[in-house]
Amino acid sequence: MNILAVRIGRVGDTVMLTPALSALIQYYPDTSITLITSPTGKHLLNDFHPNIVDIWSWNRSGLLKPLFDKIKLRRQLSLHHFDKIFCFDTSPRIAALFSSYKNNFFWFQGSNEFKHCAKHYLDFVAEACHQPVLSLYNNLPVKPADNEKVVRELKNNGIEADDIVIIFHPTFSGFSKSGLRKKQARLRKLWPTQNYGELGNRLSQLRLASKRKINVLMVLLPAEMAYGKTIVEQSKNTIRLLPSKSTFERYKAMLKRADLLVTPDSGPMHLASALDTRIIAFFSMKDPGDCGPYMPADKFMILRTEDTATPEQGVAAIDVDSVFTACTNMLAEIEKTD
Repeated sequence: MNILAVRIGRVGDTVMLTPALSALIQYYPDTSITLITSPTGKHLLNDFHPNIVDIWSWNRSGLLKPLFDKIKLRRQLSLHHFDKIFCFDTSPRIAALFSSYKNNFFWFQGSNEFKHCAKHYLDFVAEACHQPVLSLYNNLPVKPADNEKVVRELKNNGIEADDIVIIFHPTFSGFSKSGLRKKQARLRKLWPTQNYGELGNRLSQLRLASKRKINVLMVLLPAEMAYGKTIVEQSKNTIRLLPSKSTFERYKAMLKRADLLVTPDSGPMHLASALDTRIIAFFSMKDPGDCGPYMPADKFMILRTEDTATPEQGVAAIDVDSVFTACTNMLAEIEKTD
């Protein structure tokens, strides 16, 4: 059976599709799956599963590239036959690409029922395939060779294989850009740099019963490095800042190695959920019930501004003490299970 699956979005959108892709592979073990996704999605899912035989990219940013990609996709569609097409994008413009398909086209158009986005996708494919709903979480593979490279890189930075690694991801996509939407996103997602600095300093001074050393890191893109350096200074240089490299493979392996990620609602939050890394996430003005980490409930903790006395301050309303307590609770669980 040949299946086409369509989801064009950012990191989080792509990660939340992975349970549904896994379900399709379990329903049809011999299937060949082609994906239509964003350039980011193509990088993320390139080695997801051997049943994924091709990935077509649609870059919807810019002026001419979206048009050229759309023309190319139409040509590719005309040359291939698919037994089933699953469109997980609610956009009518994207669904219109498949107007010539009828009985074998299944389109998720959204739902008024409140549930997690990944669960919506799981229920959607189960109903379309007349199969039972499977209990699956976000998941992404990491190659052993990439794990080994990260172990060596961290060792070169003084971090041993048995050390505790806590990663802070303090930014979000396009955080440095201006505009009303970005201003709102900054309010919802940018926890103050001095808070990250104080938290990193306090965590670095913790002494665990196991005697394991705690290392706090940030792995940031070039455009984020100046912001990260401010946090390092405010942590009294107790946080290490590593530059991000151009591969998702290295970043996935870094998150996989981490014992804990502290982040706002962000793409790395979803990545960490797919890598079974524990998470403390900040949420403001959004409900994590539909877009939070999709993983076992004991692996993550959500801190919401709506639970503070001043939610209008956005994520800044979450105080350092609350985050430090959440971190120590998570570290206690890590100590129990390791």
